Amino acid sequence: MDVQIVTAKRPAHRILAVSIETLALFASLFDFDLAELQVGPMVRERRVDWSGHGLSVVAQVAVVCDAGALTAVLARRLQDAGVMVDGLGDADVDWIIEAAGRPAGAAWSGGERVGCFSRIVMDVADESATTITATHDGWIFTSPHPGGGLAVLIVAPSAMTMATTPDGIAKWLARSGRTVSPDAIVEIGRAEPVAPRLSAPLHVADRLIIGEGALALDPLRGDGTGFALRGSLLAQAVLAAIDKGWDRVRCLAHYERRIRSAFSSHLRGCCVHYRAARHSDIWTGEITAMERLAAQVDPRGERFEFRLEGVDLVPLTATDRRPARGRRGPVR
Repeated sequence: MDVQIVTAKRPAHRILAVSIETLALFASLFDFDLAELQVGPMVRERRVDWSGHGLSVVAQVAVVCDAGALTAVLARRLQDAGVMVDGLGDADVDWIIEAAGRPAGAAWSGGERVGCFSRIVMDVADESATTITATHDGWIFTSPHPGGGLAVLIVAPSAMTMATTPDGIAKWLARSGRTVSPDAIVEIGRAEPVAPRLSAPLHVADRLIIGEGALALDPLRGDGTGFALRGSLLAQAVLAAIDKGWDRVRCLAHYERRIRSAFSSHLRGCCVHYRAARHSDIWTGEITAMERLAAQVDPRGERFEFRLEGVDLVPLTATDRRPARGRRGPVR
């Protein structure tokens, strides 16, 4: 297929923690050496201070990077393969694939919570971990910043309770056990929605929505990059099957069913995590919204007709077919 990529303006300094499993998938698909994708500091563990049981440490190998740095590496490989990046677009095309930005308009949303990124200039040379801490204000995620210092994401139940000043962010961090001078907070982003969202619909005529544009995950669960990549793999397999002459309606219905199944599973997992948090009462409204939405979008009872085999869509055999159950795990 002839492919052009027309990029939109990306959020400045959006920091990602990309798991080693997702990086390995990128490497295999784009024919990279894994080391080429290590465009930021490597972390080896996640320290979680979430419930009343105290701090726990889990192994989690990930690269912390600016989203722009990762996409620049991938874009160069696409250009080498003949894909026009930052093309003008072509009105006479078979498909337009929309991947940028969180779902908007009539999208389903699992709550009202917001997040705010900031950067702190401080010595974290020995820090090789990400942290998640629950407080009575909300929750806090930290990681080494690719440009030096510390990257911080704070998440509050609503924009009304979000700290967006150096003094306010410093107070949040103090309640999580980290003392930071307000003067050390050199960047503060805007408060933006971070609740899970799902586009509705996922395809209209010749437009198919993929990636974060289709399904935006709560940052608490992590691996939004991985979900976007796996969802995109599914989308290309669906389009290739249609190009081969397979039934368009059935193929697109399979794509929507799989995305909805993954989203419903994500919502239910989030409910478990938010309910287990210290001061979980501040998340009551968010949990209720997610439970209601999970029931609405769950394709339970609808049968999958296809599966991915490598990068190809193949029909399920009669013994393989089973109802969608919103299982946890990769979008397939």
